[in-house]
Parts: sequence; C-alpha cells; structure tokens
Amino acid sequence: MSVTESSVPPMVESPVVDDGVSVTARAAPAEEKVPVPVQLSPAELRARRWLIAGLVLAGLVLLGVVVLLVFLSLDAYQAAYAGTGPSPGAVVVGLLRDAAIVFVAFETLLIGVLLIILMLQMQSLIVLLRDEIKPMLEAANETLATVRGTTQFVSHNVVSPVMKWSGYLAGLRRIVREIAGLRDVEE
Repeated sequence: MSVTESSVPPMVESPVVDDGVSVTARAAPAEEKVPVPVQLSPAELRARRWLIAGLVLAGLVLLGVVVLLVFLSLDAYQAAYAGTGPSPGAVVVGLLRDAAIVFVAFETLLIGVLLIILMLQMQSLIVLLRDEIKPMLEAANETLATVRGTTQFVSHNVVSPVMKWSGYLAGLRRIVREIAGLRDVEE
C-alpha cells in the first residue's frame, strides 16, 4: 500500500454544468462516519450484570415451577388412572392453587426486599444531598454574594466617576468646538 492510498480519502467526482458544458469537478473527500462506542461506567456495568443475573434467576425459578407442576400432575394422572387418587382435574386445580400461593408469597418477599433497597437508596440520596450538595450550593451562594458586592463596588467607585468625567469632557469639547466655530464665523 502506498502513502497516497492510505492517507488520502477517496474523492467524489460530481458533474458541474457551466454555460451548458458539462465539466467534471473534484469535490471535497467523502468522509465516513465511524460510530463511537459508548463507554459505560463501572456502576452501570455492575447494574447491568445484576439485572441480567436477576432475570436469569427469575427465569430459572419460573421454569423450575413449571417442571415441578408437570411432574406432580403426571403423578396425579397416573394415580387417577390407577383409581387410587382423586380426579385429575381436582389435582391440577389443587396444584395450580398451591403454585399461585407460592408465587404470591415469593412476590411479596421480593417486593419487601425491593422496598428495603429503595429505602436504603433514598437514605443514601438524602445523605448525599445533605453532606455534598448543600455545602456546594452554600459556597456558590457565597461566591455570588461576593461577585454582587464587587460589581456594586466597581460600579460606584469606578464606573460612575468615569462616566461623570466623560460627560464633563464631552461637554468641554463641545464648548471648545462651539467657541472655535464662532471664531471661524467672525473671521
């Protein structure tokens, strides 16, 4: 590969019409847009891993419950077929009822754990706001008060006198110009 092939992007040729004559002109090089990969922070990566692990665990638990129900219902159908147990419909309804009770208990436990995590996160947010953000806002407020005082000082002690003297000098220049204009008229 030569130097010209690697360092110069391909040129785009476009026809240009000048007074009815078609001329091929070389336009600016066509630039390719390269997607920039987004870098995730370690906290985002950790949260993503926890989410994936939780979803996989929930899927495995759900799959386990379904397999357990299938095995239990097969045993119930075999017992009913042999004539030693209740009807298969009653067994399936009982199994579904028991599974629903276990599911609701598991869901309640999960909601309780998530509420505890939520309260801990809220507490850490409150601590962050109280210990980190509040002092920063107070420091910014003090800085703004200092800037406000400085601008008032500069306005009263520098800008106002300069404006006053500028007005006096402008008036004096005008008077001098008028007097000079009167001399020119008299001569």
